[in-house]
Amino acid sequence: MTSKMNKVMRKSGLKCRLGLIMAFTTILVMFAVSIAHGAFFDTAGKSARAMGMGEVFLVSSSDASGYWYNPAGLTRFETKQIGIGYGRPDASISDLMTSQINFVTPLGESGGLGLGLSYSGIDVASDMAISGAYGISLSERFSIGANVKVLRWAAEGQKIAYGTGSDDDISKVSFSLDLSAVYSFGELLGLDDFSTGVYLKDAIMPNISESGNDGGKLPIEIGIGLMTRKNDLIIGGDVAFVDGETVFRVGAESGIAGSNLKIRGGFIYGSDFKDELEKADIDIGLGYTFSSLMFDYAYNLPITFKETNGRHYVSFGISF
Repeated sequence: MTSKMNKVMRKSGLKCRLGLIMAFTTILVMFAVSIAHGAFFDTAGKSARAMGMGEVFLVSSSDASGYWYNPAGLTRFETKQIGIGYGRPDASISDLMTSQINFVTPLGESGGLGLGLSYSGIDVASDMAISGAYGISLSERFSIGANVKVLRWAAEGQKIAYGTGSDDDISKVSFSLDLSAVYSFGELLGLDDFSTGVYLKDAIMPNISESGNDGGKLPIEIGIGLMTRKNDLIIGGDVAFVDGETVFRVGAESGIAGSNLKIRGGFIYGSDFKDELEKADIDIGLGYTFSSLMFDYAYNLPITFKETNGRHYVSFGISF
């Protein structure tokens, strides 16, 4: 009898969790109206886990690529981790791809270090970002972090029409800096974790234009967010301000009782740049862990431009 009751309770809990994620995603869909595509450097450092949860920065700190969103989250790592990822930012452009490799490790009693390389490109243009990040806990509840990035954008010369030779190759190397701070006070509310945080992305406004034109400057992005965690359920959201526009992000992750599987959902609404249309993206994702191995997959569905067939991201990681 007890065994049957346990099975019924597990099934009931699973249905409840699945219902929660589905309801969460469905409600978000109701607000979706349109989408815009980001620039190349907007894809640098994307993680399959984060993509599956709307790239909310506070919930993106559990895998090796998470420090690209929240370098202060490096203080949460207790073991070393290596992660590799691959994605198709725009399925309508068959040659466009993005890939990355990241390494994180605890450093001292209250710090963490992250190193990474992100690459995106097609046959005639590419961008690359090399990063080094550090996070430190200033107290039991408060941590800060910084991520220094070297950015390189390049475009190959093209053959001159009706003539000989080719145009000059164009490339530019710039430096950038991301900052974040997180304050946790979950124990005051009886939760496993309840955190608030802020981040500042591209704080020095790097210019990726070879000519130095102001149009090549990456705008500063400022965001503030909240996250709550109870057992294996995580829910978070943030609001960001970039280039005079506002971006809203929400995301959730839930474990499946009795398994190592995690399901995710997320939503992004807003505009990255003034000259883009508004965008609304629905994100779904899966995660699976086996011993020290991790697998994550995310599918991003642009609401308006459905002909893009969505965007796919996959990543693998190992903890040691």
